[in-house]
Amino acid sequence: MQKIRKIFSVNQAYFIGYFLFLIAVVSFLFIKSKTDGFVFLNPYHHKILNVFFMIYTNVGDGLFSIAIFLLLLFYKRALIGWEIVITFLLSGLIAQILKNAFPMPRPKTLLGDEHYAYFINGYTHVGHASFPSGHTASAFGLATILSLFAKNKKWSIVYLLLAMLVGYSRIYLGQHFLQDVLAGAIIGVASALIVYIVIDKKTSWFKKMKEAENKIQINNI
Repeated sequence: MQKIRKIFSVNQAYFIGYFLFLIAVVSFLFIKSKTDGFVFLNPYHHKILNVFFMIYTNVGDGLFSIAIFLLLLFYKRALIGWEIVITFLLSGLIAQILKNAFPMPRPKTLLGDEHYAYFINGYTHVGHASFPSGHTASAFGLATILSLFAKNKKWSIVYLLLAMLVGYSRIYLGQHFLQDVLAGAIIGVASALIVYIVIDKKTSWFKKMKEAENKIQINNI
């Protein structure tokens, strides 16, 4: 419990922003139904925005997390790299378990083209794997780990906003409802905290990595 309090205290900006985001989303969900909220959040589409979000949504893809991991290995930041990968795997596992346990229709399956005009042909998925949003879980997990390790905590807000934008991209592209994004955000942050706390207790392997990284940082001062 003391460890969690310390994490929240050191990373106040990130977690205050995150909890404000959760409160805003939950409040919105009380006002709007699932389908009405989806349409309300998607009032306008443009070809440029379509292309942007189709590319940007990949920030929540596993390949992006792996790319960040490899980049961190190159810069001899293996510890944070491994925490990102393990967080992605954990959040992805939880998301897949929930998708199978609670199959829910995607927006296009529930609404159909006759009730919503902005589904992207050849891109927007159908089916019953809407809940939760795996991309959002991955993005929030990545943002949380990066924020926890950030020396300049001002970057935390940037990471949070970028993760939120991934969540919105899933709605814009017609892949998920807001409820799915909310669940993904909770899964991602919870997974990151679990990984960060468990690894911080240090198996010998991770302890050696942390000591090596600290030496590199001292030598670079």
